[in-house]
Amino acid sequence: MPVINTHDPERQEIVSRRTVLFGGGVSLLFVGIAGRLYQLQVADYEKYQDLAQDNQFNRRVLTPLRGEIIDRFGNSLASNRKNFRILLIPEQSRDVNGTLDKLSKYIPVTDEKRARIIREIRRRGAFTPVEIKNNLSWPDFSRVNFELPHLAGVLPDVGETRDYPLGEASAFVIGYVGAVTDKDLSTQEGDDDRTLLRQPGFKVGRDGLERTYEKELRGHAGKMNVKINAHGRVIEELSDEATPPVQGKTLTLTIDAELQQKATKELEGESAAAVVMDTVTGDILVLASTPAFNPNDFNVGIDAGLWKELTNSPYKPLLNKPLSGIYPPGSTFKVVSAIAAQASGVKPSQTAHCSGKVWYGNRFFHCWKRGGHGTLDMKGALKHSCDVYFYEIAKKLEVDILAGVARKFGLGQTYELGVPGQKKGIIPDRAWKQQYFAGQPENQPWFQGETLSVIIGQGYVTSTPLQLCVMAARVASGRAVRPRLVRAVGDLVLPEPTAPMIDVDQDYLKVVRDGMNAVTNEYGTAARSRLEDPNWQLAGKTGTSQVYRITAEDRAKGLAKPEDLPWERRDHALFVCYMPYENPRYACSVVIEHGIGGARAAGPKAREIMRAVAAKNPAARTPIDPRNLVQRATHRREG
Repeated sequence: MPVINTHDPERQEIVSRRTVLFGGGVSLLFVGIAGRLYQLQVADYEKYQDLAQDNQFNRRVLTPLRGEIIDRFGNSLASNRKNFRILLIPEQSRDVNGTLDKLSKYIPVTDEKRARIIREIRRRGAFTPVEIKNNLSWPDFSRVNFELPHLAGVLPDVGETRDYPLGEASAFVIGYVGAVTDKDLSTQEGDDDRTLLRQPGFKVGRDGLERTYEKELRGHAGKMNVKINAHGRVIEELSDEATPPVQGKTLTLTIDAELQQKATKELEGESAAAVVMDTVTGDILVLASTPAFNPNDFNVGIDAGLWKELTNSPYKPLLNKPLSGIYPPGSTFKVVSAIAAQASGVKPSQTAHCSGKVWYGNRFFHCWKRGGHGTLDMKGALKHSCDVYFYEIAKKLEVDILAGVARKFGLGQTYELGVPGQKKGIIPDRAWKQQYFAGQPENQPWFQGETLSVIIGQGYVTSTPLQLCVMAARVASGRAVRPRLVRAVGDLVLPEPTAPMIDVDQDYLKVVRDGMNAVTNEYGTAARSRLEDPNWQLAGKTGTSQVYRITAEDRAKGLAKPEDLPWERRDHALFVCYMPYENPRYACSVVIEHGIGGARAAGPKAREIMRAVAAKNPAARTPIDPRNLVQRATHRREG
C-alpha cells in the first residue's frame, strides 16, 4: 500500500487552492441567499405583501335583481320570484358522477344534463359552484335538503328568477329572458359586464321589451371580498366590505293589465289580434295576440316537445300578430278610400247604383252582396260596406292620392314601441310597383284595374292590426296621434308624442265618422256590435279580407261558401272602431284569422273589449307616478 507524503509542498498547494475555491463558492452562495432574502423581506416587502393579500382574498360578484316591468297603474307584468335551485361544488364532492347518481333519485338528471355539468366543471374549475337544477318545487327542494348529509358537495340555494304573472297575456309585449350565449359575451363592452354575464344562472332579455331594454333592466353588479385558504376554498365572507348591487330600472308601460287579460280572454280559441289605443295620448292600453307562448316556459328552459308544438302550430303562437301579422285590411280600408275620394273631388252626396257587380276592363268586379245594395251615397256605402260604390270611384281615382291619404292615417309605417319585429305592410303606389317589379318592366306600369282592388283593401295593400288601430284613432281625433308603449324608464317619464292636426279637410272626416256611426248604430253591417250605453256610442267599420278565391272546381265539389273551405283558406275577419262617437277617447282594431266575416267574428269581440274599456275608463284614472317608485337594492348570491 503506497504512502501519501503529506509534507509534499506541491500536493499541499493543490489542496489549499481547492479549499479556497470551494469556500469562496459557498460564501458566494450564502451571499446570494442573503441578498435574495433581503430583497424578498425588505426591499420588495410591500410588493409581496400585496400579492399575499391577493392570494388570501378573492372578489365575488353580487348579481343584481332585474328591473321590474309594470303597467300604467303599477300592476306587475314582469318581476322576480324565489328560485329554489341545487348547486354542486365539485371539490367538495370528490366523486361528481357518484353524487349525480344519488341526486337523480330525487330530481331528474338526464345524460344530456350530466354531460353539460361535466363541461361546466372543466370550464369553471373545481371550486366554482355549478347549477344542477333550478326552479324546483318546494317539495323537491325540501327532499334534497333532507337527504343533504348523503350528498357530498350539493348546495341548496334560494336565488331569484324572472316571473311573468300574466303568462301568455303579456308574452308579446314583455318578451322573455334566456341563458347567456357566447355571442352575448362577445358583444359586451367591458370586463365587468362579461364577468356578470358569466355568473351561474344569469339571464338576459331575448324578446320584446326584455330585449330592447336589456341594459336598463340588468342593473349593476355588486362586489364582496371573501377570504380563501391555500386551496381556494372560501372560509369567510367579508360582508362589511361589500359594495351592494343596484337593481335594474323599472319600466312603466302604458298597458292596462286588467284590460290586456280581458282582451286575451275574449280572443281565446282564435288565431287573432287586438289593439286598443287612447286617441288623445297615443297610449296603447291593449296589445293582445292569441294563441301565445308562456314566457315562464322560456325562463326555466323550454321543453323540446313544447317548442316543436309552438313552431308547428298553424295558429302561429310565436307570431306577434298585432305588430308582425300582415293582412289585407279589407273593407276597413274604405274609411281611407272615402277620404281620398273627397280629396279627389267626389262629393259625399254623389251616388252610385249597386247591382252586385260592375264591369271593368275584361271582367266583372263583384260586391260582397250578390244581389246588390241599390243606390247609395258615400255614407250609405260605408254603412253597408258596398264594394260597387268604391269600384265606381276607383275607375278615375289616382292611386298615388289614395296611397298618400293612407300614409297620413298611419298605414304603411312602423312606430317606436321598443318591441322588435314590427312590419310596415304595403301601401302600393306607382313608385312602389316599379320597384317591386324592377326585373319585370312589363309589369311596372300601374293599371287602373288594380286600383279597384286596392280601394276595397285587397290586391297589393296589406297592414298590421296596430296600423289599423292607429288609422281608427286618427280618423276619430283628426290628429296624427302616434302610439307609445313605454311611459317611463326608471324615474324618467317619457314625453307624450306630439299629435298635430292631419293635413286633410276636417269635413271629410265628419263624413267618414257619420258612416262609421251608421255601421253600428243605424243598422249597418255591424249592428250587433253596438254598445247599449248612450254615453259610449261605438262607431266602427267591418272588413273581410280574401285569403283564397273560390274556383268553379271548388263549387263543383260543394265548396261554394267560405265556411265550406278548410280553416286555412277562409277569409280573415277585421273590425276597427272608436268611442264615444261624439267625444272620441279610445280606438280599437280586431283581426280574427280565417274568421270569415268582420261583422260576425271580429265585431262582437271588439264590442266586448270596448265594453270593458268603457267600464274601467282608464283615462279617467290617475296612473302611477314612476318618480315615486322605490327600487329594491337586494341581491342574490351565486353559491
